[in-house]
Amino acid sequence: MKQRIIAAMPLISLTLFLGVGIFYQEWEKAAGFFLLIPLSWIVFSKHPIRRLSDFMIIIALGIFLWIGITFEVWHPTWLIFLSIPLVDVIADKKLTPRRLVFIGVLGVYILLGVLFNEWNRAWIVLFFIPIINTLFFPNKTFKNITREPIGERFKRYVINEERDEEN
Repeated sequence: MKQRIIAAMPLISLTLFLGVGIFYQEWEKAAGFFLLIPLSWIVFSKHPIRRLSDFMIIIALGIFLWIGITFEVWHPTWLIFLSIPLVDVIADKKLTPRRLVFIGVLGVYILLGVLFNEWNRAWIVLFFIPIINTLFFPNKTFKNITREPIGERFKRYVINEERDEEN
């Protein structure tokens, strides 16, 4: 039954959208019914937190546009986009040092914005996330696979001398 509801949700959302739009002339507010599509996938999933993490970009964008268009409140509504990485941290259930840096710097940004009302200039602290992570917590999966000189790799991949000789 859950799969049937998920499959029917686009038509249910469209029907609700058209019904509220036609009968009440509230097209902007009715657009919120389209958020039922990813929400149904999340609610009826075996792993709702993981699905929420997968669809958080769509949900955040939908909520941002819906609130912004309907109520014309754009400024604080953009904060909904900060929920995307936070939901990812919660879904993974691992608190790595790189994520702690993200949460800490984000907290500093929000604190500067709330206390000093410096949202327009405080965003510069967000650059500390990749700086601190690169300096102190480098990604250990990156390795130089080959010791071939860069000139040889350039000739092989870009110039491809063998292919030029065949033509």
